[in-house]
Amino acid sequence: MSSPRLATTLDQEMIEAYGVVASARTPDHALPRRPGSAVAAELGNRLLLRYLVPTQLGSFTSGSVGRQHWVTPTPYTPQDAATWLALPNALNLRTFVMLLDPSLIPHIDGPRWVRFGHGIEYLLANGFPAPALIYPPELPVS
Repeated sequence: MSSPRLATTLDQEMIEAYGVVASARTPDHALPRRPGSAVAAELGNRLLLRYLVPTQLGSFTSGSVGRQHWVTPTPYTPQDAATWLALPNALNLRTFVMLLDPSLIPHIDGPRWVRFGHGIEYLLANGFPAPALIYPPELPVS
């Protein structure tokens, strides 16, 4: 089994312990809307990932209100993210990722299978507040 398939399958099992993953054909407006705290519990308090192209780096440091964002709990390489999440303009690799604490996001829609991809996505229909953005500690330089 490939690494992206294994990672996605493990996320599927975790999420389905709380409910179901909606079909890829489920429209955005029909996705279940839940408090971020419920999604955090569903994910075992793991973070959500929002993949970024280099030109987006630093764009959302103050949060993002009123703009839709699609996020996933599953870590992928830049190459895998493009195909598993069916990202637009797949040749423009997402070499950066934002880490978001779902418990600090008021409402999250989903989860749903990615249409024309293989991953699981959640929709932040109203964006996310700045406190939800997690800054990892600096990694030691060796």
